[in-house]
Amino acid sequence: VAPNKVRRIKVNTVCLEHGKKEPSPRVKYEIVPIEWMTNKQEVAEICKMLGSGRLDQAAAQAAAWHYSDNMSWQELGQKVGRIHLNGFTEPYFQPQQVMLGMQIANVAQGRAVQHIHASNARQQSESESLKDQ
Repeated sequence: VAPNKVRRIKVNTVCLEHGKKEPSPRVKYEIVPIEWMTNKQEVAEICKMLGSGRLDQAAAQAAAWHYSDNMSWQELGQKVGRIHLNGFTEPYFQPQQVMLGMQIANVAQGRAVQHIHASNARQQSESESLKDQ
């Protein structure tokens, strides 16, 4: 997007603050760096994977809340979605979405560990090169 230009684009996202109201297309949102919202590398990795277009959004949401809001898989599986007038409730996540969310969370955790190790190695290398000067 060109500077000072406004564009309407559709992006797959996840909520990083459980309990807030559902997003609305009538509200303007600003895309910000992930570091402004969380310092949890696992959440950043989930967002990267979701951005690739290869993840189920609901499963990614479950994984994101697991890390961003410390929600257990049991809490996520029992979360109520819609409540109908007749009292019938629908789950927020289907069981297969929670299971897939667990897999996504495991992959994100592995990628986060790799990212942290690589970052630490870079910092150590930079520090050693400064000592040599």
